[in-house]
Amino acid sequence: MNTPAIKTICLMLSLVSLSLTCGRPTRAQEPDNGPFADAVAAAQKRVVKIYGATIGRSPGYATGIIVSPDGQIITATGVHLSEGSVRVTMPDGSQQHAEVVRRSNSLQTALIKVSVPTPDFFAIPEQPAAKKGDWVLAVSNAFKVAEGAEPLSVNIGVLSLRVRLDARRGYNDFPYEDDVFLIDAITSNPGAAGGAVVNAQGELVGLVGKVIEGKTTGTRLNYAVPADLLQRFIRGEEPAPAVVENTTPSGGKGELGIRLFALGGRKSPAYIDRVLPGSPAAEAGFKTDDLVTSINGEVVRDSGDFRRLTEALQAGVDVKVEVKRKNDLISVVVKPAAIKAP
Repeated sequence: MNTPAIKTICLMLSLVSLSLTCGRPTRAQEPDNGPFADAVAAAQKRVVKIYGATIGRSPGYATGIIVSPDGQIITATGVHLSEGSVRVTMPDGSQQHAEVVRRSNSLQTALIKVSVPTPDFFAIPEQPAAKKGDWVLAVSNAFKVAEGAEPLSVNIGVLSLRVRLDARRGYNDFPYEDDVFLIDAITSNPGAAGGAVVNAQGELVGLVGKVIEGKTTGTRLNYAVPADLLQRFIRGEEPAPAVVENTTPSGGKGELGIRLFALGGRKSPAYIDRVLPGSPAAEAGFKTDDLVTSINGEVVRDSGDFRRLTEALQAGVDVKVEVKRKNDLISVVVKPAAIKAP
């Protein structure tokens, strides 16, 4: 079957919200003149592939969107950013080292930067360039199908609605704390997080979210971080983080102030994602990316062990916590704070 015919089939499949992954280009490939061709072409020049650390079954790769002419890129947080060696494959196939500038705990996004000019970038609007019922395209490196300059995968669907997401109630260990766009397209796949969601004109609507699953059904939620929230993140207008009260006497359940990476369940490694300001863990000097290895002498093999052991802590009663930081093992005695009533 010739290449134009393959592309036609791909476009037809996309119109029923299936993945559009039309392979690597060949010399015989002709320009795509489909209804979304310009939007896809514009997005391909502004989306990058990101590679980093791998932990267990968590993928060490993701996607990112270029948001400035000087190399700023927004992606989703994850284990791929937990080591110092973050590698970015640019749209032209060249590879660049990236530095993590800062993270957003509430949006589960991160700002990274490469040291090369990026003249093609998304201008992030103050308001998302789509509304309920509009066609949207999700451009990402789902399943790591593109390694170099190959085109990224494209999914097409409809923007369903904007809704407040409190994923800690409905999903495993996921601390997202703001609005999301729900999308009628299959975007929740390994590697897709951090991809671009654009409208039919190629304007940015949002950022493809991380893979999260329902506790009871296992159903994945296809969502995007709205562009206006990304704009707030770039400007540094993050909401004030929660602070743990650390002045209470002993008695009652205790809190260390440690939040783990949201990697999809109890079997993921107990890597620290954030340390709450003013908490016992903050005072003890624990840091993002530390791996909790034991609590009171009991081995912490995964997030499930961490949760089980920390749920038994008592406020004001010393606990010995051991973490691995790069090649060093650090052991600290911490006095848990009382959990404040909601």
